[in-house]
Amino acid sequence: MIQGIYDNFIWFNGVVEDRNDPLKLGRCRVRCLGYHTENKSLIPTKDLPWAMPIMPITSASMSGIGQSPIGPVEGTWVFGFFRDGNSCQEPVMLGAMVGIPEEKSNPKIGFNDPSGKYPLKEKLKEADTNRLTRNEKIDKTIVKTKKDNVDEMELSTGVGTPDKLIEPETPYDAEYPLNRVIETEAGHIIEIDDTEDAERLHIYHKSGTFVEIHPDGSMVKKVIGNDYEIIEGSNSLHIKGGDGMNITVENNANVYVKGDVNMKTDGDFTHAVTDGNYTLNVKKKITMTAGEGATKIIMDDEKIQANSGSIYLN
Repeated sequence: MIQGIYDNFIWFNGVVEDRNDPLKLGRCRVRCLGYHTENKSLIPTKDLPWAMPIMPITSASMSGIGQSPIGPVEGTWVFGFFRDGNSCQEPVMLGAMVGIPEEKSNPKIGFNDPSGKYPLKEKLKEADTNRLTRNEKIDKTIVKTKKDNVDEMELSTGVGTPDKLIEPETPYDAEYPLNRVIETEAGHIIEIDDTEDAERLHIYHKSGTFVEIHPDGSMVKKVIGNDYEIIEGSNSLHIKGGDGMNITVENNANVYVKGDVNMKTDGDFTHAVTDGNYTLNVKKKITMTAGEGATKIIMDDEKIQANSGSIYLN
């Protein structure tokens, strides 16, 4: 029978007071209940032991492969065990604990965030679970921000009387506990929402840039800033239904093709210049055919030829 540290498997609860691990292994200094006093003059934060994080079996945690072993912030309650048994000097963190914080942090005593930041003042007396998961106080989340900034675009078909196209609103309607949310300290958010008839996938950057897939499979993409896309192979776009495709550029547009360009339509082709000039520069020859070939106009640098007749230029 194995003797030693495994004879006494000792658990602990504690509070993270420092996550700036000099080895960058994801360790945290943890003040453990029943083992460390709250009196920081007796045991300052810098004297607390480093607690090692335990990663899930789905993360290799080797050579940078898998998830980064970071997550707790100062003030996070964690639980775990001491791998050195009765010595209680080598804590291991197994998980973080949620609750309903009642008071702001007191940096002067232990078991608190030394910076006084966490728990956040505006989220006291509510569950630590994300508001988007709980569907509570939504008017103070990105859902309100997105609904207040719905885009409107003018279509090219609306010459004279503009036609409008409105950005579809977020269909957020989460039910607890079906919306899995990841939110970072900066405000980046990922949602995987399994709420029936409101299923969504959503990635949101703190700037307001986001990609959201709606319950019917529609996708809304909004970029706050510039969008730069590089494709080192071919690119194909196939639009099969709906009202087709609309493009509105509220500034200049430049298209440069270093090869041939072919455009084909089975309907009418209309160019409308509402306020400006139309300039066409062709280095060689222009050929225009109408009426299935009954009428043909050919232009080059010497003449304009219509059917079999010619008009010579000076």
